Amino acid sequence: MQRMAKTRGVRGAAGQCALAALLYLAARRALQALFSFLMGLRVPGATLAAPVGFTPAAAALLSLLAGAGAIAVPVAALLAATRLQTQDLRLLIPSQWAPLWCLGIFLGLANFGNLLGGLLGRLAGVPAAAAALPRGGAALALYFVLLCVLPAIGEELLFRGAMQGLLRPGGSGAAILGPALLFALLHLNLTQLPTALACGLFLGWLAERTGSILPGMLLHFVNNCLAFFVLYLQLYAPPQLAMAVQLCLLLGCPVLAGALFWRAVRQGLRFTEGLRPGPAARSVFGSPVYTVTALGLAAYTICLQFGLQFGGAA
Repeated sequence: MQRMAKTRGVRGAAGQCALAALLYLAARRALQALFSFLMGLRVPGATLAAPVGFTPAAAALLSLLAGAGAIAVPVAALLAATRLQTQDLRLLIPSQWAPLWCLGIFLGLANFGNLLGGLLGRLAGVPAAAAALPRGGAALALYFVLLCVLPAIGEELLFRGAMQGLLRPGGSGAAILGPALLFALLHLNLTQLPTALACGLFLGWLAERTGSILPGMLLHFVNNCLAFFVLYLQLYAPPQLAMAVQLCLLLGCPVLAGALFWRAVRQGLRFTEGLRPGPAARSVFGSPVYTVTALGLAAYTICLQFGLQFGGAA
């Protein structure tokens, strides 16, 4: 009877997480549209995507505000409309953990995901997304906050804090998988999907093991900083240097992670230790709302990716 109650609880919480994911996407689109509209009032034709007449710093600041607002809306909604409490967010000092080991495993997973994503993009014929960074100054600092700081804090707060906290009473398996899949799908990018899913699963596991989302914020931040650094090198450094750094990360980090993982297994590390028992992780798909949302996000991602490709070919 208790197991059935937990399964029903997981289904309800999974549906609420799915609705929060849709709310996040809607809030992000609405805020981007609002700021683009306001920009167009000042400079006709200006938008966040094409900020003509605005400095890079101003465009980055508006994007930062839109991103922060998109995170705040679903977190506030979950706190107000569900059983989620502020303590469930686990903004606590973590219990004992191994930062260097976790960092090595996390970067290995992230870069292995990058390799898979790149291969997937080539097989599917998806063009690489164009990216740009200012060379320096206040604009570069704001882009650093937008691309490195905001996702590390905001995304961990929403996915590993609010969503995982909502699902946790039903067991750690569902609490880890449910938000991780939504986190990956909400990137709306096929090539980023393997990386986001692998990282989301590991960060979810880490939050369960340590009782805190702060370690995940730190690891997320370090990974974003490395990606930011590589992008900057690709834009402004000699091509050979940028390629060498990228290859070191893509090939070296997974090898290091594999060695660390094997050593931990040999030493008897139990990866399920400290996790909350409950129904199988797949019980999140018992929620029709969650399942439809996940399938819809996947279909939307495919349409976006191949729509961009066909549009470019035309």
